[in-house]
Parts: sequence; C-alpha cells; structure tokens
Amino acid sequence: MTHSLEIALAFMRRDDIEGLRLAPYLCPAGCWTIGIGNRFLADGTPVTARTKPITEAEAVVLARQTLSGLRTTLLDAVSVPLKPWQEGALLSWHFNVGSTAMRGSMLLSLLNQGRYAEAGQQLLRWDKATVKGRLTVLPGLQRRRRLELAVYSGQQIPGVAFAA
Repeated sequence: MTHSLEIALAFMRRDDIEGLRLAPYLCPAGCWTIGIGNRFLADGTPVTARTKPITEAEAVVLARQTLSGLRTTLLDAVSVPLKPWQEGALLSWHFNVGSTAMRGSMLLSLLNQGRYAEAGQQLLRWDKATVKGRLTVLPGLQRRRRLELAVYSGQQIPGVAFAA
C-alpha cells in the first residue's frame, strides 16, 4: 500500500473529517453516503437510504479502492514530485471535490508550476458546498481544509502519522 493512501485514509477516518458510519447517511451537501465518506459502493452503485449497512472492514476496503483510483487520476494530472504527506492531503481534497474540480483548479495549475506553498494555500478556498441549490460556506469544510493544509505542509495532526 502506498504511504500516501494510508495518510489520506487515516485523515479521512477522523470523526471531524469523514469519520466512519456503517449505515447510509446524508452528508452536509445532502448526498447519501456510507463508510468513510463514499457515495458509491464497490460495484459503482450509488448509496441510497435503502443501502444495507456495511462492516468496518468493508468500509476500509471501499475507501482504499476509491482512493487508489483517485491517486491514479491525481498523479496523471500532477507533473511535479510530491511528498507522501502532500499527496495524502491532496487525495483527501480530491476525494471531497471530485476529479473534474481537481483538474480545473488553480491549485493544480500552481502545483504544476512548482509553486508548492501557493498551491497548498489554494486548499483553503475549497470551503463551500451546494446546499439546497446555494453555494454555502461550511464550517466543517473550513476545518477540513485547514487540516489538509497542515498535513500538506508536513505538520503532524492527531490520528495521522507520517515521517516528514
């Protein structure tokens, strides 16, 4: 397993990020979600209110599968080397915002210019979600982005271990 995947998984498992929920629930943006923030099951089926609960082991496998696919997409888009903690933080962000947003972001543009610090600061701009048809700043996303920036910058945070 790639170290960056483990960093992203540990980060996302924090209760103040995605956490772990074995039964379907509505996320703050109103999407049905299960496990460690997954909106889709391993077979690609969307999570619904009727989705059967999963085990913790299934949630971890599902999250790793999702992150592994996102890692491929991320590394195809990034043209500069990344430290494992940078990649782990970017995987968490990418998981949350999606591949289309990641590819079209100023963050990616700055990163590919080798402007690592400026790219990291771009994480803080991604603190909004569409709620009831309106783009809304979510305090939970503000907290998540500050923590992602800390990890991206090589700072240790509780629950996420890596060697900087």
